[in-house]
Amino acid sequence: MSRRALLILALVAALARLSFELALRHDLRAGGAPGALTGALLGDERAYDAFARQVAAGTLQRERAFYQEPLYAWVLGQLYRLAPPPLAPADASPIALAPVHEAVIAVQHALGVVMTLLVATLAARCFSRAAGWIAGLLAALSGPVIFTESMLLKESAALALWVLALHLWLDVLQDKGARRAALLGLVLGLLLLLRGNAWLLLGLVLLTLLVRLGGRRRLREAGRVLLLVLLAIAPVTISNLRHGDAVLTTYQAGSNAAIGMPDDPTVWRGVVYEPLEAGHGDALYEEDDAVAVAEAAEGRRLSGREISAWWWRHTLAVVEKRPAVAAERVARKLALTFHPDEVPDVEDWRFDRQAVPWLATPLSDLTVLGPLGLCGLLLLSWRRPGLIVVRGSVLVVAASLALFYVFGRYRLSAAPGLWILAAGALVEGWRLLTTPGRRAAGLAGAALAAALLAAGQVPLRPDVGGLQVSWGNLASLELELTARSTDATTAQAHRDRAVAAAREALRLAPGYPEARSLLINALDYESSLVAPHRDEATDQAWRLLLVMEGERTGRPAFELLERPLPVVREAALSLLGRPSLPERELYVAAAEGLACRRIAAELKEPETLDLALALVERAVQLQPAESKNWLMLGVVEERRHRDAQAIEALEHALRLDPHDEHALERLERLRASSAARPEHGAGG
Repeated sequence: MSRRALLILALVAALARLSFELALRHDLRAGGAPGALTGALLGDERAYDAFARQVAAGTLQRERAFYQEPLYAWVLGQLYRLAPPPLAPADASPIALAPVHEAVIAVQHALGVVMTLLVATLAARCFSRAAGWIAGLLAALSGPVIFTESMLLKESAALALWVLALHLWLDVLQDKGARRAALLGLVLGLLLLLRGNAWLLLGLVLLTLLVRLGGRRRLREAGRVLLLVLLAIAPVTISNLRHGDAVLTTYQAGSNAAIGMPDDPTVWRGVVYEPLEAGHGDALYEEDDAVAVAEAAEGRRLSGREISAWWWRHTLAVVEKRPAVAAERVARKLALTFHPDEVPDVEDWRFDRQAVPWLATPLSDLTVLGPLGLCGLLLLSWRRPGLIVVRGSVLVVAASLALFYVFGRYRLSAAPGLWILAAGALVEGWRLLTTPGRRAAGLAGAALAAALLAAGQVPLRPDVGGLQVSWGNLASLELELTARSTDATTAQAHRDRAVAAAREALRLAPGYPEARSLLINALDYESSLVAPHRDEATDQAWRLLLVMEGERTGRPAFELLERPLPVVREAALSLLGRPSLPERELYVAAAEGLACRRIAAELKEPETLDLALALVERAVQLQPAESKNWLMLGVVEERRHRDAQAIEALEHALRLDPHDEHALERLERLRASSAARPEHGAGG
């Protein structure tokens, strides 16, 4: 492509990204939902931030090999040394963006512009300048890509290196010099330190070099690539070996495979991310949970390699147990490589696109791109070196999604190949339609594209939304801002927005327990600036209990959630005595514990105290390490005039959380009253 064409594409890409940032900032100033979420670090962003802070402070300590690819967080840590961000909150609160984060996002957008030019030139190499223009414009105006670049995530850097690797791979196949093979190995090595699925890309690269190149050259070029890969990842490999772990980069593959193949007959579970331990959806918990479960099963300390192997064995056992479910689940994840369904993440493109409607077109996501790209994958030549590279990159991403699980940002590695294949399908299709004697082939291709486009309108996960996750996270963020507010007007406004966001999440997905838990916490929030809504919180707690008991027993009762409270209460109590389905106790633990605790708090009449005790004991059983459950147990026991048991429960609550002022105040008062009334001290 000409320099002028590339300059125009770069300008379009830069303007699209600038307009996105300006729109989100305007939305944030106006109190809009997308801007509020984008203005804070959430989910994986907080995990990278925490890692980078340890790197910057020189306090990074690991007992095993790296669990996640460390390059992005390590570079971020070096930037933190130059421009330290404000101290992170001591709790799990969202972290506000700092100037250093803004600078990182600007660099990521610049990488997006570079990636656009690489895509355009690769499409021109594979097809023609017209295909280069089409693919370049698709890359320049891709809303999901620009959206991901605006977060503290490694996807933008990984995507630019991914497309650069495709160029170099094609160079080596076209015999453009030994230096290209060495550079390809270096780029693939860096890519391995950003994205684990690059191992599959490396395997395919080596295979094509061995098959497509002739004589000794195939071994020489493949050897150069592999040697430079090993040299690029050597610092991480050496660090792992120092910790006694024979792991080349990371050991997360086994646990990620288990997340993608849970022991559950619900097919769509495994498509989306669900934590290994219920209630631990934050990325900060994932490694600790993977280690704890594997070591508890083996009864000894395990190395990272052993932990990954244990989870792989667990995954294979699940596949053997339910082969039909596993096959359908894998097929569904493969289809999501090309399907427009948005898989929920901490932030959702469909949520943020409200602020940038000019980027929210059918050409921006997989609505049109997916079917056209699939047509190109199936129908275009299978012999051209350029299409081997492009097609291979898409198949690698599809395989990694099938092995693990799907996020919208995890599909981005397939986007460059899909842009190029879609552009090629359009150019080749038009050529066939305008060539006498080839129109039948062109019409057949167009018919296939139309059929695939129609198939893409059928949801792959029926009755499972996506936007409710973003609304739930917005509710959580607004609740944190409520706690940080210093005046009543601001605090009340944030609390009201938290309630409204949680209600919107429940409107989209009435059975979403996290959102109902957030709604209860928001309604129940009390401070010197904000008054609680106890009755509404208790009402929602009964509805949450019904949801979780339905999940636990395999008897969902979603149709009752909007019924009057007496109906909901009766249905929830009827499920309490039923046996659990296998392995459902962990799933319901956090949410049901909250529901039981909240309901017990309002059961104060003598005739309701037995039910209150049963509920709070259930909460303790589900979450024995939650100090609030023991505090509530103490409250209920005090209401039952069993002072000794109440004191014991409150002491346990303080052992779990020594800073719980409510538990300490109640314990001191109860001890004083018990000393004054010794006849009650032994309990009743």
